[in-house]
Amino acid sequence: MIVTTQLYGRCASEQVRKNGSSNGRAKYQCTACGYQGYLRPAGPERAARYAQVEKLLVERNSQRSIVRATGVSRMTVAKLAKKSASGQPPAAALAAEKGPTSHLGGA
Repeated sequence: MIVTTQLYGRCASEQVRKNGSSNGRAKYQCTACGYQGYLRPAGPERAARYAQVEKLLVERNSQRSIVRATGVSRMTVAKLAKKSASGQPPAAALAAEKGPTSHLGGA
């Protein structure tokens, strides 16, 4: 079983309880400060940051400038740079290499 710690509210407390739902989404309340709202998963935000890092790598920016621009750690930028250099180009590079495609039938 994986246990994740959620820091929540304005006070960054771990004391969170479920407090109903709205439109099918669970609402949570911090018992320390009383702040109420939704928890957002980190996955989509991380994917967007990594896509931005890959785009900056394709543009040949330095790793340290990418760190300053995106807030991602330098070791993560280095890992993504190594991954893209090892023959797995980022999705943005693949789209640029393919160029415009036609979906019309025939040759």
